[in-house]
Amino acid sequence: MSCAKTLLAIGLAFCAPLAGAAGPGPSWPGDKPIRLIVPYPAGGNADMIGRVFARALGDRLGQIFIVDNRPGAGGSIGTGIAAKAEPDGHTLLLGDIATHAINRLSMPNLPYDAQRDFAPVARLTSVSLLLVANPKTGFKSAGDFIAYAKAHPGKLSYATGGIGTPSQLAMEMLRGAAGIDLLAVPYKGSAPALNDVASGQVDVMIDGAAAPLVKGGKLDLLAVTADRSPAFPDTPTLAEAGLPGFRFASWHGVFAPRGTPPAVVDALAAAIAEAARDEGLRRQFQEQGIALDTRAGAAFASFLDEQRESIETLARERGLRLAQ
Repeated sequence: MSCAKTLLAIGLAFCAPLAGAAGPGPSWPGDKPIRLIVPYPAGGNADMIGRVFARALGDRLGQIFIVDNRPGAGGSIGTGIAAKAEPDGHTLLLGDIATHAINRLSMPNLPYDAQRDFAPVARLTSVSLLLVANPKTGFKSAGDFIAYAKAHPGKLSYATGGIGTPSQLAMEMLRGAAGIDLLAVPYKGSAPALNDVASGQVDVMIDGAAAPLVKGGKLDLLAVTADRSPAFPDTPTLAEAGLPGFRFASWHGVFAPRGTPPAVVDALAAAIAEAARDEGLRRQFQEQGIALDTRAGAAFASFLDEQRESIETLARERGLRLAQ
């Protein structure tokens, strides 16, 4: 079947020449398409990252990659589907800080166990979240915001994408580090929360999807939560803005169902590392404020352990009730 006919037949797929890099053995990847489950809706950061890497991996492995969006319940629905998939190297998951570090604390009846049910393949990205404010507040820096919040405890409001989301955890970390009291306003997702901050119904927010509203002049960018953003290189980090040691970053990574042959996991990790060295792909992510930061094998597994421990510590220290 031609590449064009294949695309028409399966919809969300990416065709690559069959002369690409060979797999770890004669039975993989074979003729069967590789499905990358993205447990979030189409159009967001996770979906964009999944589609770009699907193309890149298809090119390098000489195989068709299908992006399968399975949104719902903070990423847990799609992640649960991936956990129960056949471990034959033909189903992968695009996981993140929520699916593999936060959800186990915030959702009592998860349909998966992040440690038991998955083999970590490779981390893809590191994403500094953006501290933004409605322009009417007059805040031009994190220092302005923190000084006002200290002088007027409980007067400022902050939006979150929901209980147990990275936006909530990052702001709780900031509240603790700065010693400020804010009114929390949770939403069912980042999009409506950011829209209400832009319209002035809420004062501030920390989120990873605020870049378009900042570039459009709808929000003022005060600081970033981890490394300086490639999209806003002149904006200081919160650590640079007076909170030494402050660091909160979101991330994305590829996972395979537990039991996937190690040779397949290694081949996928090698293809991801090769893709991440492509300057065109790197620039594409930088324009969105996303840094490529790949690590695989033991380094990725160790990173996941650190993430679970740090989220648990933050929730305990701040007395957060993460369960919905």
